[in-house]
Amino acid sequence: CLSSGFVIAQDDSANADLGAANALAAILQETQTLEAQVDVLTLDQDGREIQESVARLIMEKPYKVSWEIVSPYQELMLTDGIRIWRYEHDLEQVSIDAFNNDISRTPVLLLNGEAAAIADSYHIASAAMDYGTVQRYILTPKAADSLFERLSLSFVDGTLTEMQFEDSLGQKTSLTFSNVRANEAIDPAVFIFQMPADVDNLEVIDNTGF
Repeated sequence: CLSSGFVIAQDDSANADLGAANALAAILQETQTLEAQVDVLTLDQDGREIQESVARLIMEKPYKVSWEIVSPYQELMLTDGIRIWRYEHDLEQVSIDAFNNDISRTPVLLLNGEAAAIADSYHIASAAMDYGTVQRYILTPKAADSLFERLSLSFVDGTLTEMQFEDSLGQKTSLTFSNVRANEAIDPAVFIFQMPADVDNLEVIDNTGF
């Protein structure tokens, strides 16, 4: 279930932030590639379900990411670290943008993050849950224009199991990871966008979200 009960104290020291960032980065640096099924649940501020979807995530450090929604509709977001392509299957539309590695606006890039970059962008705390079997990191953005009020990452035995985001309107999104495979070779072709034959609309936009 989703929880927004964690509050980061405003007087957290830079050393505390860096310590938690180092601990988080130590977990993340063990993973060079990642593949997983992701169940996505979005709730409004009153806890009512807005949307539920299933996606496939493929990542390779430093900045290659494929995020493909497979149900209940089809959509692909792909970056090779230089450009981002977004293919909306139902609209037969592709948009292309320059890649932006700002982890304060693109939380999925936390999975590729280094300790210093994470500490620069977030206040960080950590907590052991479920009798120590789950390690959760709770992050609040330092930037006033961040897309999210707070987010968290949960790990079991060093394996990512959940990410949660909450925006300024109280909308909450939970990403639950399953069938996780780490550090397996990924075909480079996965991160090469192939223009679909049925595309009617091609748009170049200035949009840093991913």
